[in-house]
Amino acid sequence: MNSTSEQESRDLITVIARFAAKGDPKKFERFFLEHVEYMRAQEGFGAHQAVTLRDDPSVYVNFGWWQSRKAFQQVVETEEFRAHQRVMHTLLDRAELDLCENLFRINAADSAGRREDFDKPLMHVVTFRTDGDEQLFEEAFAAHGEHIRKVHGFGYADLNKSLKEPGRYTGIAYWWNPDAYGPVTVHESYRALVDLAVEVTVEQVDHVAWNRASHVGSEDGRP
Repeated sequence: MNSTSEQESRDLITVIARFAAKGDPKKFERFFLEHVEYMRAQEGFGAHQAVTLRDDPSVYVNFGWWQSRKAFQQVVETEEFRAHQRVMHTLLDRAELDLCENLFRINAADSAGRREDFDKPLMHVVTFRTDGDEQLFEEAFAAHGEHIRKVHGFGYADLNKSLKEPGRYTGIAYWWNPDAYGPVTVHESYRALVDLAVEVTVEQVDHVAWNRASHVGSEDGRP
C-alpha cells in the first residue's frame, strides 16, 4: 500500500510478541529465527519484523503479519508449532503476545527519497493507550500518516489495534533519515494524535530480521 489508508480487508491481523531472553540472548535469537523459517512456509503468513530494544538487547519484539486470524490459529494448533513453543519457553524469562487488527500500513511517497540515499535508519516501536473515542484516534493517525509519508527520510510505519486490550495500539516505524524524526514530533498532526492518548511509549529498537512468506521471497531488513 503506497499511501495511508484503512486496510482493504479487515481480516489482516498482526501478532505482536515480546520476549525477554534468559541467559544468552543470541541463543534464543538463533532458535527463534529457525522457528520463523517454519512460520514463513505456512499458508496465510505475510511477513515478520523482529527487533531488539536498544536499551535492553535481551528483549525482542516480533511483528508477524497474517492474512487472517483463522490462518494464524490453524498454525498454532499444529504439533510442530507447539513443540517449538516448548523449546522457546526454556529460553525465556517471560513472553507476552498481543493479537491485533492491522489497521494501517504507510509507505513513503516518492518525495520521501529511497532507502539507498541514507545510512543506518532509526526504528521505533510505539504504543498508544486511549480511553476515549477510538474512531477519532484512528482518524488522527490517518491524518498523521498522510503527513509523514511525504517527509524526506521517512520509510515505513504501521498501526495495529489490540483485540484483547481496548484502547491499546502498537506500531513500528522506520525513518531512513534519523534527522527527519524530530521535526515530525512537533508537527500539528502528531501533537493532535498524542493529545488523544493517555499514554504514549516510544522505544528505540534495532533490526534483527525481516522476511516475507517463503513463497513470495524475502528481502532482509527492507520492508
